[in-house]
Amino acid sequence: MGILDHDVLVVDQVTGFMSNNFAVSDMSGRQVGHIHTEGSALGRMFAGSRDFTVVDETGWVLHLHDTMNWWRDRMEIRDGEGIALAEVVKRLAFFRTSCTVTLDGSALDLTGSLRGMDFTLTGPRGTLATISRQWAGISRAFLGRSRYVVSMSPDLSHRERRALLGSVIALDLIRAKENINVG
Repeated sequence: MGILDHDVLVVDQVTGFMSNNFAVSDMSGRQVGHIHTEGSALGRMFAGSRDFTVVDETGWVLHLHDTMNWWRDRMEIRDGEGIALAEVVKRLAFFRTSCTVTLDGSALDLTGSLRGMDFTLTGPRGTLATISRQWAGISRAFLGRSRYVVSMSPDLSHRERRALLGSVIALDLIRAKENINVG
């Protein structure tokens, strides 16, 4: 059973500082995939983590690329074959995180709560997924590591699930950038 076959995923950050690697598990705690930071350490030092690959037992699932720009965060998601799948663009919003995820010409809304702990992905069919940033323990919090629980509508296609998983990575990257700018 691959990463795209689960309706609920737990995404735990396993490294920090110079990379953003994550373990992806099912609800029973069995690891079903991982997210790996790409690129050279020197490049990440100057530009931050900008490329991520999601891999499971079936192979390469998706790739997220954070394009360098000066205005709004814009990230491109490619499917397992390297074909452009979706785009995540951060919108201007006060006191919360808000993004537009464009998939197959449709605009989906990815919106965070005021506290930045809960997010929803909505579209023409209603709520497609919820993403909850959860407490991962005191030692993990001290190291700045995150845990996200992703609950997807059972009727999402693998294509939609790829876009959603890429959006979760984008959320963490946006949050990390905001912490650098504020802190």
